[in-house]
Amino acid sequence: MTRILLADDHPMIRTALEVLLRDTEFEIVGTAGTGEATLREIERLKPDILLLDLQMPGGNGMDVLRRTRAEKTPLRVILLTAAIDDASLLEAKSLKVQGIVLKNSDPAYLLDCLDRVRHGRSWMDPELTERAKQLAKTLSPGRVPLAPRERQLISFVRTGLRNREIAERLGVTEGTVKVYLHAVFEKLGVSNRTELAIRADEFLAVGLLRS
Repeated sequence: MTRILLADDHPMIRTALEVLLRDTEFEIVGTAGTGEATLREIERLKPDILLLDLQMPGGNGMDVLRRTRAEKTPLRVILLTAAIDDASLLEAKSLKVQGIVLKNSDPAYLLDCLDRVRHGRSWMDPELTERAKQLAKTLSPGRVPLAPRERQLISFVRTGLRNREIAERLGVTEGTVKVYLHAVFEKLGVSNRTELAIRADEFLAVGLLRS
C-alpha cells in the first residue's frame, strides 16, 4: 500500500479524493490544509507521496516543494492544482517534481499519475507538457526562471531587510526564510546575501524570463 499525504485546504476536494482512492493501492494517511501544517505532517507521517495543492494559506505549495527539496526530504511530490503560472511550471520541473495534475482533468489522469509515480516514473498533465517545452525554449541561455515568491525575497534582501523582518512580511518563520534564501543562493549561483543584494537588479530584470 502506497501511503499518501494530501495537502489541500478545500474540504470538498479532500473528500472527493478520499472517495476516488478508496479500494485502490493508495492510502491517504493524513491531510493538511496549510503549507506549515503540510511540513509538520511530512515530518510526522513520512508518506511515500505528497499530493500537493499549489494554493494554500500559510505557505503555498511551491513553498512546500522548495522546502522539501532544499532539505533533501525523500519524498515523491505530485502537484494537484487548478492552474499554474509559467515560472512555477518551469521551477517545478527544475525541482524534479514527479507529477503535475490539473484539477479539471479526468480523474483517471490522477490515478495514472499516482501509479506511474509509485513505480518511480513521472507524469505531467498533457495540457502542460507542450506548454513546458515551449517555455523552456524562451529562456535565455544560462538563465533560470524566478518564481513570484523568489522575486519578492530578492527584493526584500535588496532593501536591506533582515531575516526576522522578511519572515514577518511573508508570514513564515525565520528558519523558513533561511531555507528559502539558501535555495535562492543555489539557484542563482551566489554565495551569500551580500552578493545577492549587489546583483539583485540583474536577477530581477525583466529579461530573466522572456515572454
